Order: sequence, then C-alpha cells, then structure tokens
Amino acid sequence: MPSATAISLNDGQATPVAHSFVPAYVGSDKQVFEDRDVALTSAGRARLISSFSSANGSRKTNRISIRFDLPTEQTIDTVTSVAYTARFSCDIVIPEQATQAERDDLAAYIANALSATDIAGMIADLDPIY
Repeated sequence: MPSATAISLNDGQATPVAHSFVPAYVGSDKQVFEDRDVALTSAGRARLISSFSSANGSRKTNRISIRFDLPTEQTIDTVTSVAYTARFSCDIVIPEQATQAERDDLAAYIANALSATDIAGMIADLDPIY
C-alpha cells in the first residue's frame, strides 16, 4: 500500500511547470492532495482527490474514484474568492477477477486516452469530435 506523499503534476503551459500536491487529508475513505503554492486562499487551491473501495462479499468490484478541482480566484475590492472551478471526475470499476495484465492495460488506456489528440483537443480547445 503506497503511503501518502506529495504528487508532482505538470501544468499545461507552453513551458510546463511541475506542481507539488501535498497530502491535506488522508483517510481510509478519501485522500486529498493540494497545491499550496499558487492560491491566495485555501478555497483556491487546486486539489487531487482519490478514494478506493475494495471488493467485498456483496460487491465483486473494486471501485476507484479520482477527481481534480482547479479553482480560479478573483480579487474584488481587496477580497479574494473563488470565481469558478474547472473539474475532472472519473470512476473506475475493476472486477475482482481482473488479472494484473488487465489492470495494467486499463491504467495505460486511461492515461493514453486523456493524452490522445482528439480527447485533449476537446478539453484544451473546446473542439468537439464530429
């Protein structure tokens, strides 16, 4: 079982910058990692949130949830607040009988799908697939 340590994620700028997401909350039900270097307020911190629920007697699937929140702050009359938040949310359901090779394939497909030109274009350029 991995221990909760900082996770480094690059942003999408022309010259990517690595951002360190440090553990803010680590519980058996949910883990929250925050980028504490950029935001002016705690509500404005980018967050990576994960959870894991093992298969059990009544449910034969492992469930993983990953969410990424990217708030944008605004300052009006010296008061800084969150203006809006872009989000990514993903639920992954893995049958208990899935082999290591099948889980490796799933992880690779997910990572590669998010970096595929057409999918990345929808996100970055609001360019739908037709």
